[in-house]
Amino acid sequence: MSLIIQNFQVGYGRNVIIKNLELPAITPGTLVALIGSNGVGKSTLLKSLAGVMKFKGEATFEQQPIAQMSQAKRMQHIGYLPQTLPQPTSLVAYELVYSACRAAAGVPVDNINEAIERVFKRLGIMPLALKKMSEMSGGQRQMVGLAQVLVRQPKLLLLDEPTSALDLHWQLNVLETIKQQTEEHQRIAFVASHDLNLALRFCDQVLVLAKGGLLAMGAPKNVLTPECLDQAFGITARIEACSKGYPIILADSASSSANTD
Repeated sequence: MSLIIQNFQVGYGRNVIIKNLELPAITPGTLVALIGSNGVGKSTLLKSLAGVMKFKGEATFEQQPIAQMSQAKRMQHIGYLPQTLPQPTSLVAYELVYSACRAAAGVPVDNINEAIERVFKRLGIMPLALKKMSEMSGGQRQMVGLAQVLVRQPKLLLLDEPTSALDLHWQLNVLETIKQQTEEHQRIAFVASHDLNLALRFCDQVLVLAKGGLLAMGAPKNVLTPECLDQAFGITARIEACSKGYPIILADSASSSANTD
């Protein structure tokens, strides 16, 4: 059930954002942090793997080319959470998540209520179940959006900045949930994020994009070096251990070498 990406290219018209992307096979149970400066193609890559954008090259999941999957097949096997938050409609959270279940056809009808309750409890959002989306904060709507993805039980999770609207408590809650779901259910998860320390703490692999494509990929402690951070973000930084032994990135200053031109 590996995800294989080879000779991958995507862009907007003649503006190629990512070219010749070659990644080692990504196996089930792997959480990949997708990082890089603004405009290098993090969202574009996730949209492509979700089937939202056309691309060139090979991207196969479960030995099936993603580009050739039917919409129903993608809905069943691939869970995509875009940056944009769910709309503040008059629907309550339960209705929105129920609709996602029915659309994907990945959960038997008789089990939908149980599946929704399980996801709401795991995310800690049961109090939002009967609340209108129009009455929620941005962070609450983001949590409901994540519930829409997780309740479908997809094998490939593509999450574009899933913690961007959340406070620290909910950031940790979301990353812990994604980590648990990835390991226990042997899923593959991509999480695009600008929070490098959360990436260091929770992910198994880090994929660093720079202008044109891949800068580095591998275990966080091997990839997130001062040299890589300088190339990717144009910062002078140190990697040190906190009192619990977690590696943390301390940015000292902005440099002039960011690969974002």
